[in-house]
Amino acid sequence: MSSLSLTRWFEQQVVTRELGARRNLFFIVTAQCLSLISLIVAFWYFAAIMHSWVVSGEPANTSLMVWLLVALSGHWLLRGLAVMMTLHAKSRLNHYLEQRLLHWFVTQQHALARQHSGFYWQTLWLTHIPAISNWQYDYRVQQSVAVIMPLVVLAVIFSVNVVIGVSLLITLPVVPLFMIIVGKGAASLQRKHFVALERLGGLFTDRLSALPMLASFRAHAHQLALLENASETLNARTMKVVGVAFLSSSVLDFFSTLAVALIAVFIGFSLLGEISLGPAIEFSEGLWILLSVPLLLSEMKRLGQYYHQKAEAQSARDALQPLTDSHSDGPVSAQTDEFTGACFEHFSIVNPALEAESLSIFPGDHIRLTGASGAGKTVLLEALAGQRQASHRLTANLVWLNQQPVLLPSSVRDNLCLGKTIEDERLYEVLEQVELEHWLVLLADGLDTLLTETPPLSGGEAQRLCLARILLRDADVWLLDEPTAHVSDAQHQHLSQLIHHCAKGKTVIWASHKSLPDDWFEHRWCIRGEKVSVS
Repeated sequence: MSSLSLTRWFEQQVVTRELGARRNLFFIVTAQCLSLISLIVAFWYFAAIMHSWVVSGEPANTSLMVWLLVALSGHWLLRGLAVMMTLHAKSRLNHYLEQRLLHWFVTQQHALARQHSGFYWQTLWLTHIPAISNWQYDYRVQQSVAVIMPLVVLAVIFSVNVVIGVSLLITLPVVPLFMIIVGKGAASLQRKHFVALERLGGLFTDRLSALPMLASFRAHAHQLALLENASETLNARTMKVVGVAFLSSSVLDFFSTLAVALIAVFIGFSLLGEISLGPAIEFSEGLWILLSVPLLLSEMKRLGQYYHQKAEAQSARDALQPLTDSHSDGPVSAQTDEFTGACFEHFSIVNPALEAESLSIFPGDHIRLTGASGAGKTVLLEALAGQRQASHRLTANLVWLNQQPVLLPSSVRDNLCLGKTIEDERLYEVLEQVELEHWLVLLADGLDTLLTETPPLSGGEAQRLCLARILLRDADVWLLDEPTAHVSDAQHQHLSQLIHHCAKGKTVIWASHKSLPDDWFEHRWCIRGEKVSVS
């Protein structure tokens, strides 16, 4: 994992591509500061009005009332403008990050799906992306406001009374100091909390999808114990995060209250004539200070409330960084030209490590890919398909058939067309080609039958339906990743013959543990010890 700070990573991965992020941040900070300045000016006019009523015993000047209303109106308008700009900026940044994540899914879908659970990717989309935008337009905005506004107000307070200015100069840094100390611990706990949440979610979704198997082996009690243990771990980590957040809030409240109380005591004794340190303080000045100082402290406390967003954004950065580092933002395009072959010299994959001196693929080649389980056959096919970072990739119009048939909970037509418009005659022709015409006749609504309402498909039938989907794509290169792994030996023989027959004239790279006729293949690739040997 890179040691880049969160801000530096954001600048490199987002700001350099989404230039509006820096501009939006500047405008929001400006609107927030002007809004607070308007409120502080309103406090000054209010203090002047109260001075006229309480000290002078005279009605307040009409102009003071007018300026008070103008200042309050400016505060409300600027605050509303800041909120609108924040919502717009968050929406734009979320959309940009979602588009990048969608690009990664399109280019790496097979490789990504195998690396983490479905719950992980849902969390990445629904939690991590908003965490980045919240950090950018809540925490970073408040961070700037909490630095600018105290300096502005302190400059005015120093001109009123040096003693109060010095006391604030000493007490104000204590608030962010304790916020940072507590926040560092919160960041570590937040990362551990997310890991526990992801593990529990992944465990639950995996067990949910395996309910028939659990029922067959009567493993409910054991799996329930595992879920309860993971849930208790998550609860413990959640309470630690909540406890640290409560501690942070309590510490900030304590020092804020203490600072305001000391200033109030000093101003009160000064107005009573008991203390004469520094210039004399008038009632209006003292009231204005007592109204303005809590506002400044509340803005710093608000920064403390947003500090957890930094911890969440750091967790999001850790999850998104491998994706942003491994692929560019270039558009995904399919090669429509006829495949003319490829020769890859010094082919290599970084993670996991896999290399070959030379890989040559000619049009019409049928290549057998072998290797022990876990050697890297799927990784190699992912890299050739451009779904994993490697030194080379195929730019041909290719399709992928793997060992787990993916069927949509929709109609047979939708599963075959995948959003494209294809004539029924062509669909019947392809289903007949993969020997599913008798299965289709038994369906109540034919091509419009929902797969969720039909009897469960056998492994061979599901693979043949996926094979029909591939035939409708008319691709030049077929990547076959254990397409008969989960069928019986008899089904393997029949389905392999069918695939071989349909793949005539195509360029095929076929990975399989099961036996296949040698005369089907012109070349053999064998993966052993992180190396691909060619024969």
